[in-house]
Amino acid sequence: MYDLKQKGEEFSTLLVPALVTIIRTLQLHGKEVFIIGGAVRDFLCGHQVKDFDVATNAVPEQIITWLSDVNIKTKPIGGKYGTVLAIKGKNAFDISTYRKETFTTYGHPPKITFVDSLDDDLIRRDFRINSILYDPEKREIIDKYGGWDDIQKHSISMIGDPNIRLKEDGLRVIRLARFISQFNLNPEPDILSAVRSLGELVKFRSTNVIQIELFKFLRVKDFQKGLMLLFKNQIFHGIFPHYPFDSAFTNHKHFPILINKFCTLPISDELARLFGILLLFSDEAQLDESHFESIGENLALSNRQQQQLQRLYVSWKNFPRSKDRNRIKRWVRATGINTSEIIAKFFFLSLLKVDDAAHDQEEEYLKTIQEIVSRFKTGKKIVQVED
Repeated sequence: MYDLKQKGEEFSTLLVPALVTIIRTLQLHGKEVFIIGGAVRDFLCGHQVKDFDVATNAVPEQIITWLSDVNIKTKPIGGKYGTVLAIKGKNAFDISTYRKETFTTYGHPPKITFVDSLDDDLIRRDFRINSILYDPEKREIIDKYGGWDDIQKHSISMIGDPNIRLKEDGLRVIRLARFISQFNLNPEPDILSAVRSLGELVKFRSTNVIQIELFKFLRVKDFQKGLMLLFKNQIFHGIFPHYPFDSAFTNHKHFPILINKFCTLPISDELARLFGILLLFSDEAQLDESHFESIGENLALSNRQQQQLQRLYVSWKNFPRSKDRNRIKRWVRATGINTSEIIAKFFFLSLLKVDDAAHDQEEEYLKTIQEIVSRFKTGKKIVQVED
């Protein structure tokens, strides 16, 4: 196992020239500069580093002025949170001022105070793996809260009392689900206990940020571990309070098969994945189109996203149960060739909850749909075959 000193040397090779310019500019003005959060975490977990977040004791006005002097464009994006987006060519970096967060009411935005101390900024962070930072001056990775130990143990723990930290902001539970799936980590017992206590009483700062965090989770390739955390502890119930979830679903005889099949479907679209989750975990006898209208409100979906979600439901509802090829072809056209196979798989997964025999038709139906989709894509005429 590499030590952090060697890891720091390796991490230094990832810094692109634009980022080096930003770091040196802030340092020349006497400010502290560290790379913190996702970039360091992802690197230590063996994942590709895509985004670099910079933390500094320079305030936004100083960052904007000093970077403009070296021809780096800036854009304030964090509002009161003190985040500035720095843009140079194809590269973009978030630069945030050290801050202290004070939550006066759970589930509401915290009071923000800019601070000059790195320690004050670190202690507000949620998980220890997110508190690891890189010092570009010393070319060292610094771990003050044991995040590197967590990574080596394949565990995840919080800075502070999980019962308080998760109540402050329910987004941390969604983030927890993402991290345990993305990095295959096991939550410490005190976190699991806090998640269970929170359940459907979870509170979020706003609908917009729920969508952002939930969609990040839904982009994780293998998200089964986090999915079960959110469902079994009724966090989904808190996100979607009016949706008819089937709480007894975990006792269903086909539950392990259903979850495994669903989570291994090659789906990259967040809304399609979300629809599959909602469908799989619902009490379908109570489900109707209005429930998906409320989902749009819960997540502040755009009109286009809302329409897409509604179309997914209608397509699933209208899935042709007969073997009539013309009916299947019309359904594929109405559904769209890019989503018809996914909806068909959702449909047959949902049948496992109520009708074992009907599920046997899956292979035959999917073969027919795939053939129709392929012919639509290639422009070939579809030859009608009698059943």
